[in-house]
Amino acid sequence: MSRRLCHVFRVRDPEKYATEHATVWPEIDELLRSIGFKGYDIYLHGDLVISFIEVEDYEAAAERYNANPDAVAWEEHWGDQLIVGEVEEGTGWPMPLRHVWSLD
Repeated sequence: MSRRLCHVFRVRDPEKYATEHATVWPEIDELLRSIGFKGYDIYLHGDLVISFIEVEDYEAAAERYNANPDAVAWEEHWGDQLIVGEVEEGTGWPMPLRHVWSLD
């Protein structure tokens, strides 16, 4: 059974973020699919980024992602552009928002 998560963080340059995410590196696209991502949507409101992820096994996907050289390069590319509040222990990713309700 897949899990849906939402992350929220800010970016220093929203236009750069939007422009560069219009064509995510193909290696990252392939990696996300291979580690169990079923869907990944990113929304931008000013400098606020809201992402929705649907993934088979979040913790395992995070571990595989963080160990991948292409992902490390992607994260380094964005490192100084992202403003992340609380980071989730174990994944190093922004703390997922608490799920309250779904219309399924």
